Amino acid sequence: MFLLQKFISNILISPGIFIIILLMIFMMNLRKRSAVKGNFLLLVTITAIYLLSIEPVKDMVVQPLEKNYPPITRTQLEEADCYVVLGGGIYDNAPKSLSSVTGSPGKAALFRVVEGVRLYKNYPKKIIITGGIVYNGEKSEGRIYKELMVDLGVPGTDIIIEGRSKTTEENARLTKGIMEKNGYKKAALITSATHMKRSKYTFEKYGAEVIPAPTGYVSRYKGSYGMDSYFPNAGNFVDIRSAVWEYIGLIFYKIKS
Repeated sequence: MFLLQKFISNILISPGIFIIILLMIFMMNLRKRSAVKGNFLLLVTITAIYLLSIEPVKDMVVQPLEKNYPPITRTQLEEADCYVVLGGGIYDNAPKSLSSVTGSPGKAALFRVVEGVRLYKNYPKKIIITGGIVYNGEKSEGRIYKELMVDLGVPGTDIIIEGRSKTTEENARLTKGIMEKNGYKKAALITSATHMKRSKYTFEKYGAEVIPAPTGYVSRYKGSYGMDSYFPNAGNFVDIRSAVWEYIGLIFYKIKS
């Protein structure tokens, strides 16, 4: 019953419903000779949507970015002089309880901020939060992240905001300056596992010595795939899109260098 419920819910929620609709159009067009070319493109589209929405394909795309960056160890944490938490977007005007400041971290940023707090509570060090005002926003990402960190128990005096950057490259360049100003030689770099390769490359390009402290892993590393892994799921689309963005970013960085 559980699998049936899950199957029906995945079919009725995108992209499952779109696959069904396209399949129905394909079946209706089978009798039309004039629709042969259109049917071929339709079938290719259906196949692509399905493959890009299932877990095994998502893992094939994502794992090359994540697999070389295991969680940071205690020994590595002891070597770091500070933490650097990279920005990952905000919901600028999202309402929030017990606060006069609206806005909350985006999904990727939430993983990063919470990981920063968690590591801080095990090994207290200064935290550099990166992220400025992006697009037409009103508040810097760093300001929103800091408020959440303080709410979770990190003293505001232990948080340094780098509030001007809009890109990973600006994160690295401006954070390097803050590290030099404060005498920090090595930082534990906290960002999403899929984002770590590009982030580490960029920080090292600007001469910052960093220890990867990845979080927010999205691929499966243990266990076999179940039946539900082959149900179309929009979340897999999102993870693949994020991974493709990273691959494109790495290609552009290589071209520029």
